[in-house]
Amino acid sequence: MLLPFVRELFADVEHLPAFSRVASHLKEGTGRIRVSGLTPTAKALLLVLFQRAAQRPILFIVNDNRAVEDLIPVLRGFAELTSACNPDSIISLPARDVLPFQNLSPHPELQEERATALWKISTGSANIVVSPIAATAIRLQSPDYYSGLARAIRRGESFDLESLLAHLNTVGYASSDVVEMPGQYAVRGGILDVYSPEAERPLRIEFFGDEAESIRKFDPTSQRSSNPVDEALLLPLTETPVSEDLLGAIHAHLSGKRIVGSSGPDSEEIIEAAVRSTGVNVFPGWEFYSPVAGATSTIFDFLPNAAILLDEPDQLTQEFDKFWTRVSEAHERSGVGNLVRPEDLYVEPGAWWQKTKSLPGADVEHLGITRGADELKEGEPDDANSIQFL
Repeated sequence: MLLPFVRELFADVEHLPAFSRVASHLKEGTGRIRVSGLTPTAKALLLVLFQRAAQRPILFIVNDNRAVEDLIPVLRGFAELTSACNPDSIISLPARDVLPFQNLSPHPELQEERATALWKISTGSANIVVSPIAATAIRLQSPDYYSGLARAIRRGESFDLESLLAHLNTVGYASSDVVEMPGQYAVRGGILDVYSPEAERPLRIEFFGDEAESIRKFDPTSQRSSNPVDEALLLPLTETPVSEDLLGAIHAHLSGKRIVGSSGPDSEEIIEAAVRSTGVNVFPGWEFYSPVAGATSTIFDFLPNAAILLDEPDQLTQEFDKFWTRVSEAHERSGVGNLVRPEDLYVEPGAWWQKTKSLPGADVEHLGITRGADELKEGEPDDANSIQFL
């Protein structure tokens, strides 16, 4: 229960002149402003209140995964206390923990978190997205691509079990004799046991022919089922489903393979088909190269109506420059050369900053100084677009 004086305290924040100015700006969605004088806790509180007042999603870009991990529980706590938005609509989209060109794949837990986040964002389930700057530069497939990563199973509906199992295999699930951990599934006759990420318990789906006759949760330890449900959502464990088309595109680029008769408008398709015919396989780090299969989107395309808030822009600039240097050095050491370049996988810093400057939102700073007109030097711009809370 929220005490009355706490509720009044939150209400007082929303009545501050500075809050009203920022909220109005974000709601109008025109241009960018600078918001300064905010402690980390104040940033978290204001983010959820801004989202409610602006009535549009917010993409909050931070330095790294540690900043995301620190901020998400605080945001969800304030969302619950203020009822500003559903805590489950506050999404983290982490950066990968390793670099491309290193023959290393991202940690499975990060792949799972990214896949679920991209599915939620692409299906319109996100009010606030918090992401490191490196993650926002990744080139992505279209939102429709990620919205198809999950499968909803409803009691009484018909499903092709073989097609469902094929989908589970491509999005990271593994077949098992007994389902005990997330990401596993088992088939016994007309019964499918499956454990989806983020689910409290695995599910036992009984089919009568092609119809899902019953869906029940079960205890992975005792394997006893209980708690019937009407619907089950099977979330993905990877954002890069394994397919011959994708692997063919990746191998074609990395091998630089050229086929006789492969010139012309259909050359890419001919090359990929030829590489696939010889057999293609996954390899450590293959996920990084998925953008070469025609990825032309970024996270900004998933949230076209969002306000883009940058946390401490000066620090973000330094972090992005360091990240780009590390990626460029890894690329040089790999010997891949022009077959796949860093800019094929990421938006390079100059283009990224140019893009964000054109998007509505705010630069959010802990400390800042707003000067009066009498303090400005001749020809120096004023601070009309700067709002200070403290």
